Amino acid sequence: MAEIQDKEMPLEEHLAELRKRLLISLAAVGVLSVVAALLFGRGIIRLLISHFLPAEVKVIALNPVEYAYTWFLLSLFFGIYLALPIIIYEIFRFAEPGLYPNERRFLIRVVPTSFILFTLGVLFSFFFLTPFSAKFLVNYAEATAEPMLSLHRFVSFIGFMLISTGIIFQIPLVVAFLVKSELVSMEQLRDKRKYVYIAFLALSMTLAPDPTPVTPIVIAATLIFIFELSLVLSRYLL
Repeated sequence: MAEIQDKEMPLEEHLAELRKRLLISLAAVGVLSVVAALLFGRGIIRLLISHFLPAEVKVIALNPVEYAYTWFLLSLFFGIYLALPIIIYEIFRFAEPGLYPNERRFLIRVVPTSFILFTLGVLFSFFFLTPFSAKFLVNYAEATAEPMLSLHRFVSFIGFMLISTGIIFQIPLVVAFLVKSELVSMEQLRDKRKYVYIAFLALSMTLAPDPTPVTPIVIAATLIFIFELSLVLSRYLL
């Protein structure tokens, strides 16, 4: 077995190294959040409203600080996302001295793949899944009431959909890990796919942000599509 290529460090040095990595990560998030706020400004909120909602739908602020608070959260989200490569790098550098060479190679392959899959999930949700769900729910409500959406709740809904879809897109990586680790085989996954479909439907009904059957079905269909894609791509991901 390959040896860990590192000398032992006192606890104080580990804590100092951890503090250094945390400060760099927090500084990156702070700077990039400010950059996102300056670059996007109010335009990002207008973009979200126009992209996800019909033109006649009103979005209102229920208190004087709701707009500023929502803008702050959006800027922080973009800052964290843009800083993710730096954060991941700092985590890797902190853990690297205690890793075996094969563990280093594994992380170098997994982390970029995970980031790319998350980004693809966010883009898929932004352009396809979330606009469909948001406009369907608004049109569904218009039959009985005039939609007037709270800005913070609207943005929270969009954020939930984007982030959850990014997490869903990690399924190929999970499947690849299970197959490479020989915990399951491709044949077992194919044979048990009907049970996986049922589990996906139950999960989507639990996680869907609305009680109508449409959004859970769309989420379940997305999960099934990603799972089937995972069976094709898993041997190539790790």
